[in-house]
Amino acid sequence: MKIVDIFVVTEECLYSFLFENETLHEFRRIFENWSDAAYLEEFFTKHEEDLRSGFWERMSIENAVLKTKREAELLEEKLIEVAESGRQDRYATLSSLFKPLHDKTTKIEEFEFNKVKGDSRKSWLRIYAVRIDSNLFVITGGGIKLTATMNEKEHLLQELEKLEVARKYLLNEENYDSHEIFELFL
Repeated sequence: MKIVDIFVVTEECLYSFLFENETLHEFRRIFENWSDAAYLEEFFTKHEEDLRSGFWERMSIENAVLKTKREAELLEEKLIEVAESGRQDRYATLSSLFKPLHDKTTKIEEFEFNKVKGDSRKSWLRIYAVRIDSNLFVITGGGIKLTATMNEKEHLLQELEKLEVARKYLLNEENYDSHEIFELFL
């Protein structure tokens, strides 16, 4: 897996990686997938056992598709709104949405792995990013998390791998000349 480019989602706040063999950067890819009924129906059919587990109240595939589309639309709007407001209001930054990937994290680390969840009380939507500063994140991907941990499903293990690839990319000084994002934290 290799990073091809970095795209601006919201200037000076929110960026997104484009990975090799993908046509869309990650922010656009995940929200297009989450608004595509055919994609979601295929996903939930493949993961129907997880969806029908007691944790998700034995939800039907049809209801899962509708829930995901509704929640994804709200999440995308909220991310853009908070990213833009964080440029003027230091109390309303993306850090108010993104949380460390691991719940037991006690200190902020350089290029920390972060996640943001959808708004519903029990949301399965996750967006993954690398934190550069309080209102500066780079999206590495996203997923629908129907299980207790990311380590249980291949599609979520791929998201962990993308986070690792992204961190290495950001730490590599050879990339500094090729992208404007590096100017923001140098």
